Parts: sequence; C-alpha cells; structure tokens
Amino acid sequence: MTPSSKIDLVCVYPNNRARAFGALGEDVAAVTPPLQTALLAAYARGKGFSVKVIDADAEGLTADQTAGRVRALAPLLACISTDYLNSGDVTKMAAAHDTLASLRSLAPGVLTMLEGVVPSAYPDKMLADEKTDFILQGEGFAALTALLAHLKTGKKRPPEPIEGLWYEDGGQIVRSQRPPMLNDLAGLPMAAWDLLPIERYRAHHWHCFDRLDERRPYASIFTNLGCPYSCTFCNVNVVYGKPSFRARSPESVVAELEILHDVYKVRNLRIVDNVFTVRKDLADRLCDLIIKRGLDFNIWVYARVETVDYALLKKMRRAGVRWVAYGIESSVADVRKEVDKASPAAVIERAIEDTRRADINIVGNFIFGLPHDTADSMRKTLQMALDYNFEYANFYSAMAYPGTELHEYARRKGIKLPDSWEGYGQYSENALPMGTETLSPGDVLRFRDEAFLAYSNSPAYQKLLRRKFGQPAVDYLKGILKHKIRRVAA
Repeated sequence: MTPSSKIDLVCVYPNNRARAFGALGEDVAAVTPPLQTALLAAYARGKGFSVKVIDADAEGLTADQTAGRVRALAPLLACISTDYLNSGDVTKMAAAHDTLASLRSLAPGVLTMLEGVVPSAYPDKMLADEKTDFILQGEGFAALTALLAHLKTGKKRPPEPIEGLWYEDGGQIVRSQRPPMLNDLAGLPMAAWDLLPIERYRAHHWHCFDRLDERRPYASIFTNLGCPYSCTFCNVNVVYGKPSFRARSPESVVAELEILHDVYKVRNLRIVDNVFTVRKDLADRLCDLIIKRGLDFNIWVYARVETVDYALLKKMRRAGVRWVAYGIESSVADVRKEVDKASPAAVIERAIEDTRRADINIVGNFIFGLPHDTADSMRKTLQMALDYNFEYANFYSAMAYPGTELHEYARRKGIKLPDSWEGYGQYSENALPMGTETLSPGDVLRFRDEAFLAYSNSPAYQKLLRRKFGQPAVDYLKGILKHKIRRVAA
C-alpha cells in the first residue's frame, strides 16, 4: 500500500445476521444502521480523509465478498467495527473474526483495525487472537485519525505510541491506555448517512405492528452517550471504562432529525440512548423542537422507570414516541438488587401506569437466569409479564458478556463460559447462558423459549394486539411462532 491510495479508510460493519438471529434474521429481525461505524466514518472524513463504508450486515455480504470489496477499494486502512455505540452485540465478534481472516487471505496488503466492546475490554488478547494490525481501545476517534495521518506518510507503524491504539512492532506489543472521553459532543459530526445503504434498514416488527408493510426506511440516532448506571449484566460502559453520561444539544439532534425526515424520508426511528430520559430537561426540550418543526416520526426509546413522569411521557407521545422499552429484568426485588437494578416495585407500577395514560406502547424487557434466580423466581417474572400484558415483551437469558461484572463473577465462580462468540447470541443454536446454583444453562434456555411462547400465545395478549393494531399484527406474530429456535444446550 502506498500514500497514493485513493481511499484512506474503509469502515466495515461485518455480517452476523445468521449467527445472531438464526432463521429470524432473514425477514423478521430488524436491520439496524451501524451508528458507531457511521460516526467513525464521518469523523475521519471531517478531518480530511477519504472514506467509504461497507455495511456487510445490511447488504448480506459474506466475509469473502466483504474482503473482495475492500480489496477493490485498496484503502490505507480497513476498520472492522463491532458498533459499540450504546450497545454491545458480542456475536458481532464472530463475523469480525471471519472478515479479518478473509482480508488476510484475499487482501493481504491492506492494514486492518478492530474496534468495539470486546477489543476495548481485552485489547492485548484481541491483538493476539485476531491477528489484526491495530486494536482501537475506548472512544477512538482521535486515535483513528492520528493513525491515518501516519499511514499517509507511507509508514506502516506510528513512530510513537498513540493513546488508545494497540499494535505490534518488532514482535513486541505496543500497549496503550484508554483515551479520555470527548467532553463536548459538539465535536462529533452527524453520522455519515450518505455512505450507508439507508434503503436496506428495517425497523423491528413490533415497532411497526400497525404498519408492517412500512418498516423501511429506518434510522437510529443518539442524544446521549454512555450510561450513569452500573447494571452488572450490561456491557455498554465497557468502552468508556466507567459509568458516564454526555449529552448532545437538542438543537443538534433535531438538525439531524430534519435531514433524516426530509432528505431520507425516514419515519421509523430508534433513539439508541441507554436511557433517553436521564436528563428530563433535555428530553423535554428535544420533544418541543420536534413538535415545533412538525416532524412526523414513529419513535421508540429506552428509559428507566425512575426517570419518567406523566408530563414528560405525554409530551414524548406528542413528539412521536410511540414505544418505550423498560428494563424490568425480574419481578423479584432481590434478583434485581443483586445486579444493581433495584427499581422499587411501586416505581415500576407508577411508570407503567403513566406510560399507558400517555398512550405510549410498552416493551417489557426481562432476563431469566440472573445469579439469584430460581425456577420459582423465573415463573414469577413470567407471570408478571403476563399480568401486565405489554404490547411487546423481550425475554432474554442471562449472558456473562465479556467486560461486564457478570463475566468476572462467572469466572470467579468457575461457571462455564461460551467457547465461541456464537455462544453469546440470544437466538443462537449454540447459546450458553450462565445458569445459576439451581438452574443449568439448558434449564434457563428452555424456560426462556417456553416463556416467549406462553406470552405470545396468551389469548389476552393476542386480543390486545388485535384491538390496538389489527388482525395483521396477530397474523404476523403467529408466523414468527412457526420458527422454532434450535438449542444445543437445551
């Protein structure tokens, strides 16, 4: 590779749909824009570098096809992104591994970089295991562009260490430390939407229960980064190294929303913030701006029950927020407390009541197999979901995701962890949740899968769908139920 390369950077979002969703990946599961990838691309472009994005996930490209695209572009650097922005899809690591292997085989002259949650948690291990040229640890916008500047001079390794960048030089690992976080998010550009295949993105089916034939186009946006909470099962703050919270100005958010709305004709929108309502004043201001500018969106957000009230929820509904996802996790207070999610039952009840009064649909998120779970506590959690009869419910198995406190807990206890990245996939055939002192991983998986069926087949739930969204929503749900998830551990 020479300094005369036409493209400086190719940002790659690898394809793991089959691993993550199984048979549901083709038509049912959402196709979500890789927001972190698009931000890295926009940041590098803003610093004067030429950039392309390959969203292999959205385009359905194999690892070899992706490597062929990269080879044709002949960039100075290919950055394989696992999209850590307020998320942590560990199964994406399997696709990143395959893509890096294909690049070594088909495009050996291209330097590669790996970034994301797992690389940030274990940079030295990832450098050895994945045989990539560089690992980006932490919030690596500045490190990425500093590296590109060095590569433009024709050098393959920086003459001096760059904060946040790990690599080998002369057989020795050049170690780094996590760079400081950006204090002012005004320094981040708008995502590079023009580099993404936006027509391929597809909203979650429940998000469009009343418009199932209008799931495209779909977009994501963030209003804040990080999370001030410290739930032991969550890997969102692994990249940042600690709980944190930084917010964009509502004015900058609505400016991006106007482009998505007017230029890209997006109506279905996900706000990816871990807790959209952490700062009620900012959420309130953004809603005012959306309402004032007449933007017509179908929005869903995450919130914590402690951070909402009826007045805010009512305004959110006027601004187009039609769905709120609450992480309730368990019906049992001791189980919630053990994982630092000690939301009082009365607060949960009030948030649900206020959300329904505001005419916003609820997604209830529940986790089975948390450390203090028993067969009885899991049954109580399922019954709680059935009693509340939310417009949708996500049932998860407790996974000890790398970089989390739960992962370290599992290691201390000698609990078997997945031996492949696929094992962390909630819908994967090889899924391997932690299990507990009284429940095997197979017990947890069986209960989770049976709970989903029990909830979805509940006459009260199907009656709710029919009343609120029409018979097509019920029919779609029944189509999903025909897909049986295969489980090795179960």
